[in-house]
This record gives sequence, C-alpha cells and structure tokens, in this order.
Amino acid sequence: MRLPALRRTAPPPIIGGSATAAPEPKPPLPLPLCFLLSHLEDEAVVRLDGTKVGVSEVQGLELDEPKLGAFAGFLNALDFPVQLLVRQHPPDLGRMREALREDEPESLPERTKAAADSLHGLLEGLERREGILDRRFYAVSELEHAEELQSLLVRAGLSVHPLKGRVLRRLLLAAALGGTPAERDEAAGVEVEVNRRDLRLGDHLVRALHLGRWPRSLAPGFLQGLMTAGVPMDLSLHLGAIPAEQAARTLEWQKVRFESAQSLSMSRGRTLSSEAEIALEDVTRLRDEVQRGRERLFHASLSVTLHAPDEATLDDLTQRASAHFAATLGKLDGLAFRQREGLLSTLPLALNAVAAWRTLDTSSIARLYPFSPPDLDTRSGTLAGIDLRACAPVVYDPFDGTHLNANTAVLARSGSGKSFSTKLGVLRGITRGIVAYVIDPEGEYASMARAAGGRVLSPGVAGQGLNPFIIERRDAEELLQRIGSLRRLIEVMVGESLGAERRAALDHVLAAYYGEPREGAGFGAFYRFLQESDEDLAKLLRPFATGSLRHLLSDEGDDLLASEALVTVFDLHLLEPELRPAATMVCTETVWAAAARDPRPRLLVVDEVWSIMQHPEGAAFMVSMAKRARKHRLGLQFITQDVQDLLSEDSSRTITGHSGRALLQNAAFKLLLQQDAAAISTVGDAFDLPPDLQRWLLSCQRGDGLLLARGNRFPIRIEATPEEHALVEFSPGQQR
Repeated sequence: MRLPALRRTAPPPIIGGSATAAPEPKPPLPLPLCFLLSHLEDEAVVRLDGTKVGVSEVQGLELDEPKLGAFAGFLNALDFPVQLLVRQHPPDLGRMREALREDEPESLPERTKAAADSLHGLLEGLERREGILDRRFYAVSELEHAEELQSLLVRAGLSVHPLKGRVLRRLLLAAALGGTPAERDEAAGVEVEVNRRDLRLGDHLVRALHLGRWPRSLAPGFLQGLMTAGVPMDLSLHLGAIPAEQAARTLEWQKVRFESAQSLSMSRGRTLSSEAEIALEDVTRLRDEVQRGRERLFHASLSVTLHAPDEATLDDLTQRASAHFAATLGKLDGLAFRQREGLLSTLPLALNAVAAWRTLDTSSIARLYPFSPPDLDTRSGTLAGIDLRACAPVVYDPFDGTHLNANTAVLARSGSGKSFSTKLGVLRGITRGIVAYVIDPEGEYASMARAAGGRVLSPGVAGQGLNPFIIERRDAEELLQRIGSLRRLIEVMVGESLGAERRAALDHVLAAYYGEPREGAGFGAFYRFLQESDEDLAKLLRPFATGSLRHLLSDEGDDLLASEALVTVFDLHLLEPELRPAATMVCTETVWAAAARDPRPRLLVVDEVWSIMQHPEGAAFMVSMAKRARKHRLGLQFITQDVQDLLSEDSSRTITGHSGRALLQNAAFKLLLQQDAAAISTVGDAFDLPPDLQRWLLSCQRGDGLLLARGNRFPIRIEATPEEHALVEFSPGQQR
C-alpha cells in the first residue's frame, strides 16, 4: 500500500550574521522511511525492522473504582509490551452530513427542509469550533500478541474492534500527518520542516513532549483532566512488564541499600532523612505486594504530541499541557532536537523512540486509565447534543442495531425543556426518514407537526377514530401478544379491575373472536360478538359503542400506513383526563399494529406516561410494549415529570410492583434533565448517580441534561439552530 512522499525542508544556516548560499537540496525522503514504516498489510503495520504491529480500537468507559480494579487486573496479566494510544482532534463530520442528505426524504416541506439544511450548517460549525474534539482510544502491540491483548481488554470490561484494511491505513496517516482519520490523496506530497522544538507537517505545527519527571503520586483519572482541556493531541503510554523475579530482586536490593544507610546513620548518631524513610517504606510495601502477586512493576513512558495551526496556538497548548502536570509536580520535557523521535512514539507502531522509561507499579499505572472520558459518537444517526465533559459531539442512531433497543426515557421537572428536546429529536428524526407518532395529552405538539408537514388526529372526534382491533398477522406469538394487549386495553377502558373471573371471561371471548379469520374486524364487530357471548362485559363497554366515546374506536379507523405522514400527533386534550389513559393505549396499540404490518424505523412518543403507569393494567401494557417494540423496529420514547412517582417502590402509593423501574430498564437511552430537589435522592438511587452529578442536575440550565447510554453517563447540552427553534418552539403560555 503506497503512502505519500515526503519533502523535508530546513532553513538556510546563518554564519557570521549573514545567510550563506543554500546547499544543494537532498532528494525527497520517502514518508515510510521517515516514520520507520516498511509497508501496510491488511491486518498489520510493518515497521522497517520487519516487526508486524496490530492495532485495535477500544470503546471508552466512564471511570469508577470497579473499572480501575478491572484495568489493574489487565495490567497484572500482561507479559508483553503494549502501547495505549489516545487521539483527539477536531471532528470530521463530512461523511455524516453526506449520510444525512442521502437519508433525507424527498419533497420535504419548505420549513422542514430549511431546518434540515441548518443542521448541516451546525455540524460544519462544530468542526471549526474551538474545544470540540473527536476522541478515539487504541491498543497497539506486536501482531503475534494482538489476539491475547484483545482478550485481556475484553476481560477488563472493554469493547475492542481490530482495525484492518483502509480503516487501518486512514488511522496511520492521520496519526503521522495530524487530524482525524480520513481519505487522503496518495499522490500528494507532504512538506515537513524539522525544527529544534517543533515540526511543520503541511500547513500545521506539531510539538512532541515527553513526561520526564513523573508526579510523586497519581490520582484516579489523572489523564482525564488533560484530555478534557480541549487540546488537540496524541497521547501515548508505552508499557513493558518487568518479570516478577527480576522485580522482586531489584526491590530486595533497594530495601537492603536503604536499611544499610539507616543502620550507618544510627551508628553515627544521626537519623535517616524523611525522604529516605518514605522511600524505605514504599520499597518494603511494594516488595511485599510483588511477592504476593498483587502488584507488578512496569517500564512506563508517556509521550504527547500537540497539534496547532500556528506557533502562538502551539505555545498556548504547550503551556496548558505543562500546567496540568506541573500541578502535581510533574514535568514535560520539550525534546529539543528530538521532535521526530517524539512524534514516532505517538504513532501506532508499538515503538518508544524516545527510549526514556520510568518504573511504575500496577496501582500507579491503573490510575492513569487512558480509556476515559468516553464519548458517544458513532458517526451514524444524527446530532443529539454536545458532551460537556468530553467536549465532543454526541451522535448516535437508536435504530442501527448496536443498542439493546431504540427506547428512550425522558425524566425531568416542569420547565426543564423536556418538550423542546423531544420536539427537536422528532424533527431531526423525520429529516432522515424516521416516521414519528406522538401521543400528546396537552396539545403541545400539534403546531410543530403541522408546520413540519405532518398531521394531527383527535381521537374521540367524529371521523378520526382509530381501530386497534385489527390483527392481520396470524402467527401464534403475535396473536397471543396482541390478545394480551387488547385485554389490558379493555380493562383500562372500563376504568376498574375486572377481577379474576371477568378477566378470564374476557380472555376467552378475545381468543374465540380472533380464533377464526375475519375480514374488516373492528371494535363494532367485536362488540356485537361480545354482546352475544357475555352481556355483562358488553354493558361495561357500551360508552365506547353507543355513548359519548363512540368516535374513539371506529370500524373503519384511519389506516395509518395508507396515508403515513412524516409525523402524526394524536391530540388528546379534548378528552377528559380520566379517559386519556384509555385513549393513549388505543393510539399506542394502533401504531403497534401498523409497525407489525410494515416493520421500519418508527418513533412513538408517549408524553406524560405516568397517567398510564398509575393503572396496573396500563403499567403492564407499557412494559410489554417497551419489551416488544424492538421486534418491529419501533422506538418508544416516554416522558414524565412525575419522576418520584414513576420510580417509587411503595406499592401502597403507586403502581403495583416495580413497573416504573421495569419500564426504565427496557430503555437503552435515558435522558435526565433538570430535577426537583424533592426527587433527586430517588433519581440518584435509581440510576446510581454520584453526589456531584446529583447536585449538577439540580442546578443545570435549561437544555442541559445527563444522557445514560451504553453503561456510561454523558452530561450533554442540547443545541438547536435558529431554523429548528422557529419550527419547534412553543409559546410561553404552553411551557411546562
């Protein structure tokens, strides 16, 4: 695989205060030779010395004590050299913008099209915004140890993906020339100027630094502060395990040396210096830990390569990086006249060209933990917000199949912006072809839906009834689940528990009704069948057949698939509050029927889900829906401001059992916006939030929140363009 050529330049020498004639330029040095590369294979980078190197990308994780312990176990199991590499650079969102344009439906309404175009502008702005970075973690070793390294990382709880082919090539070129991995012109030359304290690669500057003096002690997550400082850089940690026998002998020799010095001092009537006493204690403790197998010793080396467009910015970044280590009495060396070696040490070559090492124990290295903070940026889907801690875009696609499901829970206090964030998510979803349905008990989403080219239905109004009683798929599993859903729906419609005997009778009637194929089955036909089978049950459903609610359920019903809009809002604000849970279940069951007939990415938003969850049958219905939604590529998003009630475990006050928590457990994504002080302890216990995050959720500004996904916590800020604001913003009188 061919790489670009290198043109190496240097300023003319100055002698006696005047410039001499420039010497004859040397031929361009091949880029592979400059970076000690021989060639690339499909699964490996081959160095000039013939060593094959394997590279794997590692998914970052949030730092906590269990993960530190698991990482320490990984270190103790290492018996070969390894390089842990962190790369963070301004993001390249070009491919994501192209994917969004490809997924964009044709003939979008004008205002919706303008909102979609404005999102592309926002993404372009993020690429240039200072401090916004794309962070990636890598593990590098010789190819013969690559599989073992991957296995050890997996055992430590990390997700690992080996890099091959073009992906590996893009990473290597990006690490050598700077920036995020992307396709580059192989025929283009690269001008490199090697200076005393930096290098110029093309149109930007690079400065390599090395940690010459390590801090006396390392706090957990020591590197996390540096990586969240918004500095474009490559950080490389080289590790080489020292055999336990050699480590024990070395520590025993050091212990004897310190004890001899102590004895000599005491014989002369002197005391050992405090530094020597501390060193003796450390050596004694470490020797005992090594002999017991709890600790190991490693040769460690840490190098940093900074990237900047100009010298002033590079000096500023250097000062910020140096200040981080100086705060703990560490020191970064500038590597004068050794910039190339420093750059080579941060390439994914498993090569420490600086050749400077420091001996560290397992616990100290574990505290470095180079796989945090994580970022949620899958480069597919759409923008969800900005990670305030990692300074990175939050991009994901709930429907890409890599998550447990596409369900999202939104929990927030009144006035925290949950309706706005939901509308924005719906808007960005429909601009990439995801059909949305919104069950709106207060009429908040109607204006947005109409402006975005959607439609608004008012169940209960003549001509806008729904028909959830159609079951077209007749496989046994689907039929059993739908009958159970309809039984729970009818029980909520009745408004009271039917009791065991009536519930069994209703189940028998439903099974008998759907046991035979029927054309155009609807509530009217079912009601007539029920009158013939069980008059007592039929009387309970009379308001929905001939009373004031007769327009809620219709034999004809609106075929959602026949005229499926970009977004459909079921506006329930005309119904009495006690009837809304039943209407919500009718709408949900109708959408489920449509999803079963034509599985494709769809989003179903249920606002104020607590109104359903306070009914035992409604709670069971929603939990069942959350579990089954993934089967037909349906994403369920439920919203509530009754957080404490939803999470309560007191069955005397709330729903039977723990259905609220069961509903949350079936949501792969959870968005916690600003919380009420009365509910924060319940929220903290339910989601295992540390005290600092609990305090932040009490005081964070409107539009900020905590996204829980993939086992990590992401403090995010939801950003919208002016065009998106104009489309989704509601009037102050409607804010909640």
